[in-house]
Amino acid sequence: MAIRDINLIPADVLTSRLRQRHLCFWAGCLLLSLGLVFGFFLYQRHVLISEKSDFNSLQNTHNHLGLKIKEIAKIKQELEKLDQQQTILRDIIRGPICSQVLWKLADIINKNSWITSLSTNNNRQSEKNANIKLNGYSFSNEELGNFLSRLSDESTFHNVRLIYAQESMLSLSKQNDGDVIKVIQFEIE
Repeated sequence: MAIRDINLIPADVLTSRLRQRHLCFWAGCLLLSLGLVFGFFLYQRHVLISEKSDFNSLQNTHNHLGLKIKEIAKIKQELEKLDQQQTILRDIIRGPICSQVLWKLADIINKNSWITSLSTNNNRQSEKNANIKLNGYSFSNEELGNFLSRLSDESTFHNVRLIYAQESMLSLSKQNDGDVIKVIQFEIE
């Protein structure tokens, strides 16, 4: 007699179990492969792309530093201009005020003397004093002496001295060559 295997489990139950095992196996394989692909994607994203972003952030930082350096250079130029303006203003303030000097000269000079040129040289050693040179003409030595004494008596001017005084001939008008007068040409410092 022959032994036969008899399966007491219905065939449809066996086929459904076989299908379930195949589905679970292939679903696991699919999940494993998707996990590997997703893991590789995350590795690329975090490691490789972060290196590029580090490079981009380094370039952005470099560009940002370049802009800041340009801004600092502009500010430095503006500061240098302001320093120059400040030194000019400081020199103007420290020196004698020109309008006051001219006002005093206009009060002191007499009607028979006149100034043709006025020049100043600021003295760097003493910040409050300036050298003033006056060139001009006077009708007589007495008028020139009167002007010098009034100039010396004024408290605004110190160390007034006559550099030279000489007689010269002066034409009254450039159009008429015949009218020439004798005057005293002078220079005062």
